[in-house]
Amino acid sequence: MSMDATPSTVTMTNTAVFHTTSGAIRFYSRVRTRPVLEIHLSPATDAEQTDFDAEETTYVRVPFTAEQKGRLPGETCWVCHPELPATGWWRFRIDLGDGTYAAPDNQGSYDVYHTPLRQLWLQNGQIYAYEPAPAHSLSRVIKIPHFTGSLPRRALYIYLPRGYDQHTHRRYPVLYMHDGQNCFERYVHDSFSGSWRADEVADRLINQGQMAECIIVGVSNGGANRLAEYLPPYSTLHLPPENDDEVAFAPIHGRAHQTAAYYAQEVAPFIERYYRAAHGRENRATCGSSMGGLFSMYLAWEHPDFAKHHAVVSPSFWITSEHGQLEAVARLRDGRDRDVRLWLDSGTSDNGDSGDDGRADTEHARDTLLTHGYQIGPNFQHYRDEGAIHNEGSWAKRLPHIFRFLFPPLNTTYTTDIFPSDGHT
Repeated sequence: MSMDATPSTVTMTNTAVFHTTSGAIRFYSRVRTRPVLEIHLSPATDAEQTDFDAEETTYVRVPFTAEQKGRLPGETCWVCHPELPATGWWRFRIDLGDGTYAAPDNQGSYDVYHTPLRQLWLQNGQIYAYEPAPAHSLSRVIKIPHFTGSLPRRALYIYLPRGYDQHTHRRYPVLYMHDGQNCFERYVHDSFSGSWRADEVADRLINQGQMAECIIVGVSNGGANRLAEYLPPYSTLHLPPENDDEVAFAPIHGRAHQTAAYYAQEVAPFIERYYRAAHGRENRATCGSSMGGLFSMYLAWEHPDFAKHHAVVSPSFWITSEHGQLEAVARLRDGRDRDVRLWLDSGTSDNGDSGDDGRADTEHARDTLLTHGYQIGPNFQHYRDEGAIHNEGSWAKRLPHIFRFLFPPLNTTYTTDIFPSDGHT
């Protein structure tokens, strides 16, 4: 490895030249020997790849210097200003000088941090995009069991990120997740069939500098009213009787417009009044699966003023085929720019049955969007999860990719180098 005479490039032996920018890394530690930042440079870009490989990896070692006293007696705030790749994610660990490393699992292993941040603070094993309070609260999930509004009473589940109580000057973007009783492992006992583990995934990504701190609001569905609440108003669902001796069910008319108004006029104002939520559509996202995925697409396309960022996960587009076409997909042919960012995905299996988790319909939606002005990139992603089925376990598995897409770390830009190569189209 060699470094160019100018600080704007780094040349890796037998590889290409990286354009670079100056970083600032601050590290709180009680180590007495001078720690060294060990930067991992590799052609790989997958955010899930975290292990060092001595045969494929090139290293840059940059010593820290003592900047000031730390938070506690005997602690030091160490600082270094490395030249880092100008764009994309980069990997590092900190050599503590005694055969151990500061690494994500806090066990001195060979794991590495992987983040797009160029200025960061490392405190108690966690990455921050700002100088954190010396000690702060852990993340938590609050349950409001009986939120009352225009729709039938239901529970709200509210995830507050680490340090919410101490960093009182900070406001946070908000992710609204549908079927809220299924979102958080903290309240998995409220779920239908397991949780998305959204609280655990958010903690891990935030702590490793891969996602912005945010508030996540799980809005419970309406139970027996769930289908109607998430079904667009342009659709009516006719359920057949279970056998020839039964009377057909009454048709279910879509009321998603009422649910959209409930989110915009009741739930969001409540969150923004009682919690430090950042205001405006730029700071709002939605995420849902199955009927919830259909509802997120409805919000994105028919009510784009509510939120800019949307994750449409295993959507039930099939349910809008009353008139011989997928109406939810047909409406995407309207090429009017809505200034929304879309994540669209599906699995490829359905519990061993003949289904494919709506893969064909979802890819039809993808192709329709591509034909009418969208491009795969930072604002539109399609992901095919090979072998995944239609359940919370599968959605939890790919939730890290979804969260990185919706809310990348503070002071970074939207990017496309965070997704696994398999299934990413």
